[in-house]
Amino acid sequence: MPMQRTGPPSLRSAWAKTKENQLLAILEEEYGFKHATGRSLVHLMNEFAEEFYGWHRSDMQIIYQTVDFREPPGRTFGEMPLRPVFLTMAVPEDTMAFENGGLQGMRRHKLIRLAREAYDQGGLLTQHDLALLLTTSSRTIQRDIKELRNAGIRVPTRGAVHEYGHIPSIRSVCVDRFLCGEGVDSTAAKCGVSTDMVRRYHRQFTDTVVLYARGYRAEDIIDVTGVPEKVVGEFLILYETHKNRKSPQLNHLFTKYTPGIIQRPIPFAPR
Repeated sequence: MPMQRTGPPSLRSAWAKTKENQLLAILEEEYGFKHATGRSLVHLMNEFAEEFYGWHRSDMQIIYQTVDFREPPGRTFGEMPLRPVFLTMAVPEDTMAFENGGLQGMRRHKLIRLAREAYDQGGLLTQHDLALLLTTSSRTIQRDIKELRNAGIRVPTRGAVHEYGHIPSIRSVCVDRFLCGEGVDSTAAKCGVSTDMVRRYHRQFTDTVVLYARGYRAEDIIDVTGVPEKVVGEFLILYETHKNRKSPQLNHLFTKYTPGIIQRPIPFAPR
């Protein structure tokens, strides 16, 4: 009798091998913590490690050489300066994209994330880069980008940025969605990043604004927070825009996320 398949296979078991899930299992099995408590502790440990030890490459990240986003078109690749970036090859939300849209849905979900991650760090991926990273053809990537553009989603590849100009970074997009009232889970699903990454972007935004409100110069903010120059500018524009609109979510951010900047002498929450 032929096997009947009721739905697409799940990819969720692949996430049992990450160091976060291993730590979560230890907290539950050896220390008796409930699952929700264990998850909260893992998030807290990640934030603590990021604050005091910087942003290290995670289990699912690679370092990839990209073209500097400031480099104009017209030069050969051998003549252009390269910029190494961290790219996240897989996040838990990829499994949901696969379950909802199959291989095509997951590929497009990852395509958006990879291109935006590189762009946020000052690099640009080409369609050929994305084809290599996603193990598909350049023609398929070209078709995906065209259909995403028709759906209102602009993917910041090297060709697109030079054609359309500035495209908002994924960090500022995630923060803007929150300031407009969208939840973390919804933002993560729509932007193709993990919920932990969305919360990290929120925290980077609060750190940036706190330093800005205390009179730090842009280059000092970049040095202290590690946020790229382009993203710092977008964060400050977002802050001024939503401050003028008297957005209630601004104060919510500053009460929920403890800014991780050791240099700040006293607690501060812009009004």
